[in-house]
Amino acid sequence: MRARDAPEIALSQAANVQTSASEPVQASAPNRAQSVTRNEKPAKSSKLISKRTRKPAQKRAKKPVAVTGYHWRQHGAGWDLRKDLYVTSNGLRKRKQPYLAHLSREAFRELKRAHKGAALEKAIAQWIADHDRTET
Repeated sequence: MRARDAPEIALSQAANVQTSASEPVQASAPNRAQSVTRNEKPAKSSKLISKRTRKPAQKRAKKPVAVTGYHWRQHGAGWDLRKDLYVTSNGLRKRKQPYLAHLSREAFRELKRAHKGAALEKAIAQWIADHDRTET
């Protein structure tokens, strides 16, 4: 006989006991025991949801000094110089930022090493003037 047939035998034996005894005995299948797969408490649903991983921290390099009418945007290993232009057409004023030049990290480091404080601001303004082809 197989083990899976055991509860049926237990039910038939309980029925026999019920008929012979003066008090009714309730026949029921034995409670099924849950199989234990690990010895840990069940995980909460909030623990099952994966949390976002953080990106590796990067050193925030300072941008070159801002000059009125120009905008620095970090690109690769340096910064792109863009010019702020406002174009009006059909009563709408749109901002355009055309690319002018790229200042590499090494070139900016050399400017910082050679010039300090207000002299650095003047050196960057001179660099912008040299690279801005739209001025005439």
